[in-house]
Parts: sequence; structure tokens; C-alpha cells
Amino acid sequence: MDELATKMPRGARAPDDVLMPPPPPRFHPGPGVAPQADQRTAAPWALRMPAPRRRQESPAEVCTTSIETEDFDFSKVVSGDGFVVPTKRILSEGDVSTFLGSSTCRDYVSFINFLCSKVVGVKITDVEETPESLRPVVEALSTLSRYVDEVPPQEHTLRYGNPAFRDWHNLVSENSERLVSAVLPDHLKASAKELAYYFGDSFGNRTRIDYGTGHETNFLVFLYCLAKLGVVKEGDSAALVLTVFNAYLGVMRKIQQTYGLEPAGSRGCWGLDDYQILPFVFGSAQLINHKLIKPKSIHNSDFVQAFSKDFLYFGCVEYVLRVKRGGIRETSPMLNDISAVPRWQKVNNGMLKMYEGEVLSKFPIMQHLGFGTLFKWEEPQPRGPPL
Repeated sequence: MDELATKMPRGARAPDDVLMPPPPPRFHPGPGVAPQADQRTAAPWALRMPAPRRRQESPAEVCTTSIETEDFDFSKVVSGDGFVVPTKRILSEGDVSTFLGSSTCRDYVSFINFLCSKVVGVKITDVEETPESLRPVVEALSTLSRYVDEVPPQEHTLRYGNPAFRDWHNLVSENSERLVSAVLPDHLKASAKELAYYFGDSFGNRTRIDYGTGHETNFLVFLYCLAKLGVVKEGDSAALVLTVFNAYLGVMRKIQQTYGLEPAGSRGCWGLDDYQILPFVFGSAQLINHKLIKPKSIHNSDFVQAFSKDFLYFGCVEYVLRVKRGGIRETSPMLNDISAVPRWQKVNNGMLKMYEGEVLSKFPIMQHLGFGTLFKWEEPQPRGPPL
């Protein structure tokens, strides 16, 4: 090599078969530590490959909490007496842990899981007729929608929070018990005061003029209480999601756009569309085992428009695209990340875990939830003396 270098003109390059490969990478594990097989000095002719990058898990694959559940039993009906106005019982982080370990929490999550199982493969348009027991709930939601028409937004200079929302919310508070009473049969009218607490708190906070997943949870607790009273039967499950909850979602979107509600506790786009999470839970369940639609299909505008009326998930995506400027990748990075998950079953599992971890496990949200005779608070069991 030295002899060849002396005969070559300055700046010339030696033939490839003469050049030596670059020095191999070296590993210094430190005293007393043996290098691993892939960390030892490679042979001079070995191909140097970059270190593999660890795949970043999407939010739908991250398990934040796990609540053991059983099949929800619609036959376990609560007796119709002793109803109370719910009170707040979660006053500390320790109370959150108490709630997560309670049979009430397990039963509530079982209720959500059961509803998910009943909408798999079912389109919104497949529910042709609303069950008679659920019609009063839909009528109550229609009444609240009419209240929005009666209370127009006021002129103001703030980005969020039209003051007219407070007037609208006053109407809701004044009429909640009456509207809920119309949902109940005569022998359960006494429970109206308890259910009205959850119903009235399902549409945002009057003082802060905001709305978020805690208010959404109140509405589902309201539906859970109807199931515990026996008003909602097992056969009503699909309609409960695709008719009643979907009607609630429509009312909330109308309220959000009319009064410019602040996203409650929003951390940017973590909440998928800033306000809701449960329609993504139920919507992903609808699409499990669908042969044509995949999670990545949300990037196809034709798919979004074609299926937004049939599937809650695509209805949510259509709403995001309609009210926000820009594509999903810019406005909702979490939805974009989730679209890379290959199967809807995995998306649904992740959405349930996200709800458990980002809503049911968060003190700032759960501190506002009330507990009564239907959605019960359970005191932690005292520990026995040490052995």
C-alpha cells in the first residue's frame, strides 16, 4: 500500500480492491463487564448496520390501567326505594384508587364492554326503530336541542365560552328532573331526583362554560342507572348506543358549536377530538372484523364521507375535519397514530384502556362525579391486624 501511494499522483484515488475498510466500531463496557455478541469489535470486512430503532407504540397500544370485569347482568335490578341526590365522594388521589377497586367501577366498565359487544358489525342505520322504553330519552335530548334554538349566542370577544350558555344551562337545570321523570315508569318516579343529577351534569359546566370527558361520563352513568333500574333491557343495548348515545352526541356538537365551549381539561389533541372519547370506543367496536374498512381508512376522504352516517368512528373523524382547519395528521396526531394499528379489535382494546387510564383514573375528572344508591360509593375494607 505504501509503495502504491508513492507512485500515485496527488489527489488520485486507489482502486477499490486496494482500499482498506474503515476501522470497526469499538465497545468499552467498563471494568468487569463482558460485551454482548453484537457489541464486540466486528471483523474489518463486516458490514456495519445502524442500531435498530425501537418501534414507538401508538396510544391505542399502551395499557395505562386494567380493570377486571364480568359480563354485565341486566337481570340484577335495584329495588325502587331510598333514592337520594348523589354526592361527591372522591376527594383525594386515594379515593380514586378506592373507586377503581370497587365493584361499582367493575360493573360500570362491564356495562361499557357489554355495549361494545352488542354493536360489533351493527350500523347506525341498522337500528330502524327506537325501542319504546328509549323514546322518552331521545325526546328529552330533542327538548334540549330546542333550548339551544331558543337561547341564541350573545356577542362577545372571547375565543371560548359564550355567556348565553349559562342561560341555556339554567333551562337544563330547571327541567332536568321533569325530563328524567318522563323517562321512568310510575313505580320508579322517585328515582328522578337521583338520575337528574347525572343527566343535568352531562352537558358541560355552567360556571366554566366548558365540556369534556367527565360530562360525557355522567351521561353514560345516567344510562347505566337506567339499566340498573330495569328501564333499559339487554335487547335495547344496540339502540342505547347507536340511537340514544348518538343523539346525545349530536346535541353536544350543536352546543359546542353554538356556544363555543372550552374543552374541559384539554391537553391539546389528547382527547381525540378535544371533547369526546366514548364515541371512539363504541365506534371502533362497530368496525371489529369489518372486511373493507381499516383503521388507516380515516385518511381516505371518500371513505369518511361514505361511512360517517353508519359508523360512530367515522362520524367523529368527519366532525373533526369539518370543524378544524387542516388534515388529521396536523389537527389530531393521536388519531393519526392510531390509524397505523392494523386491526379494529386492537384499536377498541386500546380505546377502552385509554378511557380507564385517562378518565376513570384521573382525580381532576373523577372528583366531580356523584355517588348515590344506583352508582354506589364503597368504602375501602379495613385491613386486618398484621400476622
